Amino acid sequence: MDGFASNETGRNGAQEAQVRTWLTKGYYVGVYQVTQSQWQQVMGDVQSWPSRWNNNEYNLTRPVEQVSYNDIRGSSAGAGWPADDNVDQDTFIWRLRSKAGLVGFDLPTDAQWEYACRAGTSGALNDGTMNLTNSNSDARLDLLGRYQYNGGKINGTTDPAPGCTTENATATVGSYAPNEWGLYDMHGNVYEWCLDWFADAMSGGDDPKGAVSGSRRVLRGGGWYYSASNCRSASRNSNLPSSRNYNGVGFRLVRTLP
Repeated sequence: MDGFASNETGRNGAQEAQVRTWLTKGYYVGVYQVTQSQWQQVMGDVQSWPSRWNNNEYNLTRPVEQVSYNDIRGSSAGAGWPADDNVDQDTFIWRLRSKAGLVGFDLPTDAQWEYACRAGTSGALNDGTMNLTNSNSDARLDLLGRYQYNGGKINGTTDPAPGCTTENATATVGSYAPNEWGLYDMHGNVYEWCLDWFADAMSGGDDPKGAVSGSRRVLRGGGWYYSASNCRSASRNSNLPSSRNYNGVGFRLVRTLP
């Protein structure tokens, strides 16, 4: 069951309505958000170090951000989801598939992302917290991921400078507690791209792939720039596939098994 409980603080009605989904295929999920170092190793000198944060002491372990859906999958063949899982040549996913010699590497679907985030829980946060204390900040979320009020913004209000340390803006991946399945930063740090076209309600049924067309792709997880309500397990957002958002949009890999 994806979506929010009816009394969840910060909920966004139709966008987070509960729907029944069944994932019939096994899949692996990246333990961490893809880091700047991993992006560099896959992409080489093509769009190197795409990040607002330029403190070189931390760029190996911070999550990559300012990468678009098109950077990851492409705007031609890569725009075909959900009709197929093809990607453009020389994109991140194309290069990763080529280097690994394995099929199935991609972004998660909306449903795959939420299932992985929740790790068997049904509340607002994946540590079992059923509800937030308020929409802005929450003591339990402070332990699970970087967001606006636990270091993302200076004193919760001021955007940090590009040369900041990991005390502000994005944190080193894995700095906070993982969920029950050992996955880090499912709440906060940077928003994560998903495959699906965004629609006001999630798709249900077996292995849902989302809307057949649209203008914006799904984002999940919240981030350093955002309040607690944006970082809930059920929270959904979206952006244009071409967007490289300075507020922080990265991604996490999955590999769906045949």
